Amino acid sequence: MLLVMLLTIASTPGVASPAAPATTTVLLDSNGQAYDIQVSSGAAVGWRNTDVEPHRLRATDGSWTTPIIQPGATFEQVFSDAGRSAFVCDFDPDMRGTVMVQSGFQVFLPLVVNQPIQRSVARWSEPATWGGRVPQAGEAVLIPKGKTVLLDVSPPPLQSLMIEGELIFDERDLELTAGWIMLHDNGRLRIGSPAAPFRHRATITLNAANKNEDVMGMGTRGILLMGGTFEAYGLAPNRVWTTLNDHAAAGATQLTLRENVNWRPGDRIVIAPTDFYGLAETELLTLTTVQETQITTQSPLQKARWGRLQYVSPTGITLTPTTEVTPLVIDQRAEVGNLSRQIVIQGADDALWRNERFGAHIMVMGSAVLRLDGVELRRVGQGGLMGRYPIHFHLLSYAPDGRLIGDATAQSVVNSSIWNSANRCIVIHGANGVTVRNNICYDIAGHAIFLEDAVERRNVIENNLVLKVRQPPRPLQEHDKVGFRRGPSGFWLTNPDNIVRGNVVADAAGNGFWLAFPERTLGSNRNVPLRPNHLPFGIFSHNVAHSNSRPGINIDFVPIDDAGNTTEMKYIPTADGTPSGRRLRFTLSDITTYKNNDNGLWNRVSLPDYVRFVSADNVGMFFAGAGDDGKIVDSLIVSVSLNTGSSLPSTGDPNTAVASYHSTFDITRNVIINFSLHARFDRASGAFATNDYYTRPVDRGMVRNPNNRLINTQPGRRVISPNLNTPAGNAALAGALWDPHGYWGPPGNYWVYNIPFLTAGRSCVPAAPNATNGMSCEGPYYGVAGFRVDNSDPFKPLMPLTVTRLDSANQPMAHWVVNNGNDPITHNFGIMPWMRHFAAVPGGRYLIELRDVNSSLPLPTQEFKLTLTNMHTTTDQIILAVPFSGSVTARAYLTTRENYDSALPGAPHRRDLTPVSSFAALLSTDNSMWQDTANNQVWVNVRGGVPWEGSAPSDPLSDKALYRDTNLRIYRP
Repeated sequence: MLLVMLLTIASTPGVASPAAPATTTVLLDSNGQAYDIQVSSGAAVGWRNTDVEPHRLRATDGSWTTPIIQPGATFEQVFSDAGRSAFVCDFDPDMRGTVMVQSGFQVFLPLVVNQPIQRSVARWSEPATWGGRVPQAGEAVLIPKGKTVLLDVSPPPLQSLMIEGELIFDERDLELTAGWIMLHDNGRLRIGSPAAPFRHRATITLNAANKNEDVMGMGTRGILLMGGTFEAYGLAPNRVWTTLNDHAAAGATQLTLRENVNWRPGDRIVIAPTDFYGLAETELLTLTTVQETQITTQSPLQKARWGRLQYVSPTGITLTPTTEVTPLVIDQRAEVGNLSRQIVIQGADDALWRNERFGAHIMVMGSAVLRLDGVELRRVGQGGLMGRYPIHFHLLSYAPDGRLIGDATAQSVVNSSIWNSANRCIVIHGANGVTVRNNICYDIAGHAIFLEDAVERRNVIENNLVLKVRQPPRPLQEHDKVGFRRGPSGFWLTNPDNIVRGNVVADAAGNGFWLAFPERTLGSNRNVPLRPNHLPFGIFSHNVAHSNSRPGINIDFVPIDDAGNTTEMKYIPTADGTPSGRRLRFTLSDITTYKNNDNGLWNRVSLPDYVRFVSADNVGMFFAGAGDDGKIVDSLIVSVSLNTGSSLPSTGDPNTAVASYHSTFDITRNVIINFSLHARFDRASGAFATNDYYTRPVDRGMVRNPNNRLINTQPGRRVISPNLNTPAGNAALAGALWDPHGYWGPPGNYWVYNIPFLTAGRSCVPAAPNATNGMSCEGPYYGVAGFRVDNSDPFKPLMPLTVTRLDSANQPMAHWVVNNGNDPITHNFGIMPWMRHFAAVPGGRYLIELRDVNSSLPLPTQEFKLTLTNMHTTTDQIILAVPFSGSVTARAYLTTRENYDSALPGAPHRRDLTPVSSFAALLSTDNSMWQDTANNQVWVNVRGGVPWEGSAPSDPLSDKALYRDTNLRIYRP
């Protein structure tokens, strides 16, 4: 293969002018070019695209990339740093090569490249290479410094191989078997090159018999890089993995793929499930024929696979292409990956492997460099042994005292397969800048792609396919064990500052992607001064999680110790990575989650933007967890798609599209399809969950949820409040929810429980669906909450609460009871027992008592405080009677000051209530109070519109603007 290089300045043939570096023009075409370009430091390469397709070149170590170079265009790039840089094309996997940058100006510029490199090498097969006798079986072999050996024969099994010089595989079928191989100092092991990938078959088998052997602290049965470089470049398939493009029935042997492949008969492939975890699993098959997009397997599929795109029409899901409703599509086509490669690294298939799961491993530490491209690793990982993983980048970026040494951008694993592993897949441990791209991890024990100590940053993890992840027989850490939203996951990501893009995980016994950002760094890197749960977020986009046992994506349950115990913790990114820094928004975009046995997404975060999600066929709540100031926008959420091979796993939780996140999320411009209401009134169902509207008695946050399109979907079940249940509970959900967009009834009405306490005297219609889901009533409704009695806890009120709504003659109409929060029999459906409040109507009269049927509190003698919400103007009025000892004089005031007890008399945000001497005077006097000493009560007649403390909020959708919290304090002067 010839490549013409055009020099833009005059030069002596073969030698660049010493006056200035030459500019070399490289012609890019799609004929499978493998470029070997040599230039001097400071010279420019002009990439000229002579092809009909665009190209974008990228260094495999991530050090540089070109923009997209359109046909006919040229992009000029200057190379300043001496050294060798391998590159690939993002759009044409057969276009690859190297740029060799020499220091100084004396650079040989060959007109014909890819010729064999002339060097002084000694052949393994020649006795003279070894001083008269070639190595024999069972011997320990050393290639000393300064010696280059060409492996031109398959030697007998060796005890060990130490490389301090260089070993190069000849271009022929070769096998190398050794107990272990170590690269030390500047030792080098090379199979192929980026410009000329190895085209024959090379097999390295590691077979050490003593599992307790420990070679320089790196164990045994491995390729151990204490220093030096191991590079292996195989001829990878044109598509490492793709998807089906048509359905495949159980029993099928012929599959239709999305793209043409150059796979070969005899190749092993894996096909992901497209059903729920436990109902189907990844299958391993062998190819018999391959013709473009059609492949045939030796044995039939055990379970059917989905293989077509689904679209959205105005009436629901269809297989007919359309973008009438949304440009988003449901892509549940089964992934198909090719495991077979020309270069194979494997553990011996012996008793140690079969009985003790003691496989091969590659460990990289010190100054060593590992570059794998198109390599197959199998029978790898050493079960139950810390640090003995198939591929382990170990402590490359930080010193023991926590100082940053530098990023390990030279490290890369691309286009490879790692399968049948007893201990993870790829582990990045204390290393930054590693590239893990376009690989397959299959049949993995423990978390597959793993960031170990929460210090790992700026790594590029993209386009990897992870299938069949299971709990190991001897879990290394607690979070490797299957548990509640825990267990062996496809991706264990403990630091947010990475690029995680275009990956797929399916068939994992734990989560798909587990983003677990701890408060502190861990393990060997505990001295690194980082706060992972506050670091800015990197890139997380175009990832797919399906058919997993736990949530598709889990951003919660972070490690708290080196044993792997986890706890709930919120991720709050800040500009400087500290708890007090300026908070930052972060984005997860273009994500697909489907057929996960738990939520599509579980999170505990601040300021997330979830953009263009496609979430379908999951179990339970598709967006769930705890968060604030988030957004769920421009997404497609489908309860049941056309891929209905099996019934939903039984969990007791009906399908619901989105949690309310206590109305702190903007949920807008989404398409929500096929969510029906479940018969259970104690569980959320439908489009919008209502089981977490418990922080306020009247919630107005649904104003943040406009422009969602509901197709074949009920807006949501009015989950019964625990205090209305039988038996009654000791917590309360919001009595009234504002419905400004008219999901449940006339726009602007309030959605309330169908009880007289909330509906009497109001204009109401049944909420959708009629007669089963509460009432839609004309508003407004006011909230009464935030109770504090004398010195009670201001943040966790637990007092029993009985509220009686009175008619105009002060006769009881209805009751609202929230039992004592200290009652051990809670019946609160998991809601915190200090959620005690009630909704009230304009002009209503309410008697508040600190009792339930089993308990009561002493009368307050110092203070009774509560908070009123949604009383925006002076037209908003309510009458309350609260308990207060008649043995002391009481006074009262209203204030919008959060620190209510420091609101000074006369302050513009404080309104003192006028004391009156009778109930009749109270009724005729706005903002007044009457102390009924005989009945130990204080009555108040209050109106809204108390001035803001400071300026009015600029954001009309902020909590401050929506609720206008006004504190009422009754106190002993």
